[in-house]
Amino acid sequence: MARQVPAGYDGPTMMRLLSILLLPTALSAQPLQERLDRVKVEQYAEAPGYSEGPTWRNGELFFCSGALWRVDKDKKATRHLELSPAGTYLKGDGSILICDNKTPALLELTVDGKVNVLAEMFDGKKLGSLNDVTVDARGNVYWTDPHQASRENPVGKIFRLTPDGVVSMIASDLAFPNGLEVSPDNKHLYVIESQTAKVLKYDLPADDKPLGPATVFHALGGSGGDGCAFDAEGNLWVADFSRPDRKQGRIAILSPEAEVLGYLNVPAKMVSNITFGGPNRDEVFMTTGTPNGVFHANVGIKGFAGHPGKAMKVLRELQQ
Repeated sequence: MARQVPAGYDGPTMMRLLSILLLPTALSAQPLQERLDRVKVEQYAEAPGYSEGPTWRNGELFFCSGALWRVDKDKKATRHLELSPAGTYLKGDGSILICDNKTPALLELTVDGKVNVLAEMFDGKKLGSLNDVTVDARGNVYWTDPHQASRENPVGKIFRLTPDGVVSMIASDLAFPNGLEVSPDNKHLYVIESQTAKVLKYDLPADDKPLGPATVFHALGGSGGDGCAFDAEGNLWVADFSRPDRKQGRIAILSPEAEVLGYLNVPAKMVSNITFGGPNRDEVFMTTGTPNGVFHANVGIKGFAGHPGKAMKVLRELQQ
């Protein structure tokens, strides 16, 4: 049945009303690249060296640069823990997982400041290098080990730790596995293989199974990627490390269908990693090299909070 125009509303008036009603839809449908081109990217904190592994927690930012650094709400950066960390992850309880290469071990920084060792051995040997870390919806923790891996020598590995303390190597023969994230729907694990400049996609396996074969989700090209993070819509924001043509890094935003939605240019030679933060989780913090530190941009796009994780079996407390 045809809708009738209410009394007193002529055709032009109705058109104006419709245009107002449709305005938010028109704005939300605006190409992402146009929005990103207007975003201001500024340095948020300086660091003594190349930086990576950012995590935002309650107004404070943690990142890795020869130690674990903390940037307080007044943007004052201080050395927080004398470790040799490469990656961090914020759990739902406020604790922070840390890939540490000083111990070496997977660590947990609790809200009250304790540093717990969660994993330090596999198959009777001490862990090698730990690079980046993430968590799935079942509470399993995943990290990459790219030690001595390259395109010519693909010996990189991916490990998994279950909440009850079981460590498994679930993938090997990778050409420098780097950043990794579990999709918001908990169906896939995405891994950046830096030396091939590819983003790999795996089906998330059962807790007692290794990863199956990977598919190439996206070919970055250039110098390859490093870290990554999901937004709330399931788009993957990838640190596109350094573009040889621009001598500058950027963030590439990929849809769940691997379509390139846009790029956020960062005024640094290298962009290593990214996390969402801010009171509304619609700001991004990006670790960099040259200049070394953290850059910030208010993108107005909400990030995925990450899977909250579970209480983990603690091996021992690390004394600082």
